[in-house]
Amino acid sequence: MTDPQVQPLTPPGRLDELLGFEILEANGEGARARFAVEDRVRQALGLVHGGAFAALAETLVSLATWVAVSGDGNVVLGQSNNTNFLRPVTEGTIHAEAAPLHRGRTTWIWDVRFTDDEGRLVAITRMTVAVRPEPV
Repeated sequence: MTDPQVQPLTPPGRLDELLGFEILEANGEGARARFAVEDRVRQALGLVHGGAFAALAETLVSLATWVAVSGDGNVVLGQSNNTNFLRPVTEGTIHAEAAPLHRGRTTWIWDVRFTDDEGRLVAITRMTVAVRPEPV
């Protein structure tokens, strides 16, 4: 089930909606999301485009970090996104699970694991997010 406190934080018409991302959970302890393998996320050979994995990682961990730090008057900005692809996916659903490795005052670092419907690891991302005071 989609967390009602998280889903409204991803406004309509943005990249995550265009690619069909569904955020299931996002907070400072972890985050989960998924997307269906459809033509809108496939590259020319019919495989899920690497950019879809990278975009979901950035969306997911930026949102999860923001949920955790926005109450203190902070915003978050993607700083680094390194995604490695382990096996091709041509159908089904991509499942993402993110776990924080470091929750610092100005930087958070996350690992995101992507799996297919059979639970096989298909991609991994190491994502760094900058935490900064909200501009006034």
